[in-house]
Amino acid sequence: MRIRTLLPFSLFCISFFSALSQNLKLDKNTKAALNKVDTAIIKRDITYLADDKLKGRLPGKEGFQMAVDYVVDQYKQIRLTPAGDNGTFVQKLILRKATINSKLSMAVLKDKNGNEDTLVIGKDITILPNALQAKTMAEAPLVFAGYGIEVPGKYSDYDGLDVKGKIVIVLSGAPQRLQLPSSIQAHFGNPASKMLIAASKGAIGVIVSTAVPVGANMLGNGITVAMDPAKTAVVGRNSLGKLQLSARVPHAELLRMFMNSGKNLKQVLAVLEQGKPSAFELPLSFQVQYTSEYKDVESYNVIAKIEGTDQNLKNEFVIHTAHLDHVGIATPVKGDSIYNGAHDNASGVACLLEIARIYKRTGVKPRRSVLIVMTTAEELGLLGSAYFAAYPTVPKSQIVADINTDMPTLIAPLLSVAPLGAEHSGIDQHVAFACAELGIEKQKDPMPEEARFVRSDQYSFVLEGIPALHIKYGTKSLDPSFDLVRFTKQWRDANYHKPSDEITNGFDFEAAKKYVQLNFLISYSIAQTTARPKWNPGDFFGNTVQ
Repeated sequence: MRIRTLLPFSLFCISFFSALSQNLKLDKNTKAALNKVDTAIIKRDITYLADDKLKGRLPGKEGFQMAVDYVVDQYKQIRLTPAGDNGTFVQKLILRKATINSKLSMAVLKDKNGNEDTLVIGKDITILPNALQAKTMAEAPLVFAGYGIEVPGKYSDYDGLDVKGKIVIVLSGAPQRLQLPSSIQAHFGNPASKMLIAASKGAIGVIVSTAVPVGANMLGNGITVAMDPAKTAVVGRNSLGKLQLSARVPHAELLRMFMNSGKNLKQVLAVLEQGKPSAFELPLSFQVQYTSEYKDVESYNVIAKIEGTDQNLKNEFVIHTAHLDHVGIATPVKGDSIYNGAHDNASGVACLLEIARIYKRTGVKPRRSVLIVMTTAEELGLLGSAYFAAYPTVPKSQIVADINTDMPTLIAPLLSVAPLGAEHSGIDQHVAFACAELGIEKQKDPMPEEARFVRSDQYSFVLEGIPALHIKYGTKSLDPSFDLVRFTKQWRDANYHKPSDEITNGFDFEAAKKYVQLNFLISYSIAQTTARPKWNPGDFFGNTVQ
């Protein structure tokens, strides 16, 4: 991981937006195409994709394949160009569900006197399976590394700490006292980030715990990762990478590890919450042996291209992404066990299809090429997008930006938006252009505590060094006294990942029309502008390279 310090970029933003706003004008064809956004077609697409017969679009099941076939058919009707594998519209990948065979696994704490303490797998500790190695063994000293994060020029839990060949114990989350931007706070709170940082320091394992006792602290009985069809490479936030161990223990187990360490956990936590590092070796070693078992299914990203017209820029790509999957059939609620996913994310898929239609209706193709990418297995950990971002069907260096659409939550008039992630790059100026054209107010993330920046497909592209964003609702409403954020949160609590997420539940199709127009204008602005979006000077994500 390569990291540099953060620098100011306001002058760059002002000059860039000035040039952009002066040069880009919408022609009559484009304006006419925007006005022809068809809400009836959007509703039709959502209705099909969220129908009971697709059974919640779970990857590996017939219903997901029906969704793939539907999107491919729409691509053909729109007259898009295949951009998947071997001249097709699909990119094949393997989804591997890995589980730990607890009967063939063991975990033991050892102190310096040779005393051993066996941990019960599934109770005292949960272990991420190894997706490539069925049998794994490791033994190493334990080191406590605070939150396991490293903020360039500001904070590091690893200063003066040698973790090479050791297993680090880290806390979940990140200290609030650092006052990090919401996107960076979410990034460091992600266990995958802690794993990457630890591995970059030479650690062979990571054990995550919590600063206080919490419920549902364990990882569950398995993980799912994405693999290439030959099953030789693994991607996904649960991939071990160079590590031999990734595990989670409850707070009670962390207390037990500190018991004879000469350190007071309460005092250590107090130091950390002041925004000061507190890391040290523990007088313990950890031995683990575990067996991973696998179940593989085929799945697909669905990819089409709108060819650019500029002799040079047509070989660069602006990407629209939306995940095609949902969670399938699960626990019945009021007698309904099909989790249809109309808002999450049939609506996003429908929006991208309509964006593709706008491009074909304009009569003038964009200067850069545009890819429409429907991803698989987002609900399983952003796996389809992680696979595409790592192994794109076009040269990775030629991808200039990703515009992600996930659960637009089209339940109220669209008067303001929060472009998550745009503030890190020149994409922000294209958002400003699109918002100005449509009279939409651009705002900051109104719900930073939700860590939404790392919870959808745009994050996969960011981790590969590609500027990306995800448009979410802002706070503005027709009635100034109406709390739109509270209303949206209540709606999500009632319907997110529940059978009630159906076509009959709360759609504002005029908002859908505006959402489509906005996202189209962002990609159109990027496609038409000669300068590709760049990370802001000194930006954390722009200067963090795996």
